[in-house]
Amino acid sequence: MQGKIGNFLFWLSTGLAGLSVVLVIGNGFLFLANQSAQAEVNQRQQFINQGAQLGRVQEGLVRALATSAANNKDDQLRDLLAQHGISFTVNPAAAPGAAAAPAASGTKN
Repeated sequence: MQGKIGNFLFWLSTGLAGLSVVLVIGNGFLFLANQSAQAEVNQRQQFINQGAQLGRVQEGLVRALATSAANNKDDQLRDLLAQHGISFTVNPAAAPGAAAAPAASGTKN
């Protein structure tokens, strides 16, 4: 009777040890999969953040080009902006002798 119980406990503990090894290996695979998924999400977030920053830079650049085109009456630059769907209007000068500047409400079509 003692032998059967001892034999049963031996195989039970061996099975549980094997199960724990399988669970540790599974945990390792899940950890690696989670790490790669986090890296991909971080790359996407960085791309989104850089896109927002580039949008602000692009807006400033377009405003500067529109101002330059209006102040210098540069038709080539105005046409270049128009080719890319950017149009603007020039506000009349408030004071005599002041240079006309493009309106802040330039539109991109």
